[in-house]
Amino acid sequence: MTYRPDIDGLRAVAVLSVVAYHADAALVPGGFVGVDVFFVISGFLITSLLVQSLGDGSFTFSAFYARRLRRLVPSLVVMLAAAAVAGWAWLFSAELVQLGAHIASSAVFVTNFVLWGEAGYFDRAAEDKPLLHLWSLGVEEQFYLVWPLLLWLTWRRAQPLAILGSVAVLSFAANIATIHWSPAAAFYWPTSRFWELAIGGVVACLPPRMRPVTHAARLREAWAWTGALLLAAGFLPLDGDAAFPGWWALLPVAGTAGVIAAGPDAWLNRAVLSRRTVVVVGLISYPLYLWHWPLLSFLQITESGDPSPGLRLIAVGVSFVLAAATWAWICTGRTRWF
Repeated sequence: MTYRPDIDGLRAVAVLSVVAYHADAALVPGGFVGVDVFFVISGFLITSLLVQSLGDGSFTFSAFYARRLRRLVPSLVVMLAAAAVAGWAWLFSAELVQLGAHIASSAVFVTNFVLWGEAGYFDRAAEDKPLLHLWSLGVEEQFYLVWPLLLWLTWRRAQPLAILGSVAVLSFAANIATIHWSPAAAFYWPTSRFWELAIGGVVACLPPRMRPVTHAARLREAWAWTGALLLAAGFLPLDGDAAFPGWWALLPVAGTAGVIAAGPDAWLNRAVLSRRTVVVVGLISYPLYLWHWPLLSFLQITESGDPSPGLRLIAVGVSFVLAAATWAWICTGRTRWF
């Protein structure tokens, strides 16, 4: 699979929006939708790799999951260990017990279910949970338990595009149904989120005649700019009071899918998302995502309230330093994507 720097550029957009939202929600009121951007990107890349390996006969479950673990676990273990030390130093006994439960659930990628039983993502109490952000890692890994097996079982019996389309429709329907009786469940449950990863997979499986990248440059540009506008619409007007994901999640999901489908030669992808400075942020996006929220959350705890803007800015700066160090010392030598 050919490396696309614009995909890492999209990752940079996603992680920067999330970090900005967590540092100060007023900066990017809908910045939390950066996680939805990550979901679409992950669905696209994983499905592309699965289809390629199944097509050439090189796919094995052991190789697939070993690759995933090599990418995710080392950085995650370091961050969890640091969170445990910080919790021992600064948390009361009851809070430390809760942190221990979150560390254990994070290690097996089920934090989203644990958090669903405690508080909503936008609740004030969520700000004092240093591992709150790992709910998204749980959703991704739960998708990766299901999707490779489903694709492998149906590889010679059905088109991946049809399977992914069915998953997307059913999951989106579950999202819409769940949002009315339990917004927290709609936010955290994998059944309400799988459609976002499936949409990325749909883009990966589009036949050549349906891909904007294979058509005239004008069509590619239209897809890229329409996608960018939808993303902007998702980042700016949404806030924590919106029923999310629900219908609102269509904005970042469709926007990300449009930008990816436009291909690396669209001007926006080539001239903006593929810029070296943007790509570098995308390359460290995973460790940056891991580090930024524990730092901000522990700062919230130690300050017994809202930290000053200066302290929050320092925490964000430290998270960049830790992310770069994690990438250099732990992630270097691994594949750029997965």
